Amino acid sequence: MSGLARVIDEVAEKIIERIESSFQELSGEVRKLIENERGETLKIVDEMVEQADKRSEMIKSRVLSLSQVKIRGRKLEQLEECVDEVIKEVLKVIREKASRGELDEYLEKMLEEAVDIVNARKVKAYTNTLLREKLKKFSEKVLSERGIEVTIQEEPVETVFGVIVKSIDDLVSYDNTVEARLEKMKPQIRKAVATLIS
Repeated sequence: MSGLARVIDEVAEKIIERIESSFQELSGEVRKLIENERGETLKIVDEMVEQADKRSEMIKSRVLSLSQVKIRGRKLEQLEECVDEVIKEVLKVIREKASRGELDEYLEKMLEEAVDIVNARKVKAYTNTLLREKLKKFSEKVLSERGIEVTIQEEPVETVFGVIVKSIDDLVSYDNTVEARLEKMKPQIRKAVATLIS
């Protein structure tokens, strides 16, 4: 879904702009933390003149390690927050486009792809309430073109967009919802966001 990748890129860039100021604040806090710890280090060095060199290096190393751990932890937290925000914004854009019917061709392709993966003559399909009627239309096309009977289930699933297809006996199932796709893409999204903020 190249359209999905483009939407993800656009949303990621906007969110990165918003969090840059947060990273600048974090850098300032870290500088203050290092300066405070450095001051404490110098007091200890003055009190222990005999062991000044040895003690100073040990404490500086500890302070830097702690600072690096804190920075790394905070960066990871913010990275995950950014990734979650990107996914949230992508789902929002998809929801809006789907409500306007702009993604109907993708829904048809997602149904066909899921039917191919389940690979059965009769399958059942689930989607959300808003997409059910469109999915029924596409299932008729699958029947006429491929000879595969797709029964659209009345029970809705919680998804912004997409379809879940199962064999009649429930032994084979394929989740082709946008949420499942985004979950699979999460490492790529995380990598893209990390590149933008580093």
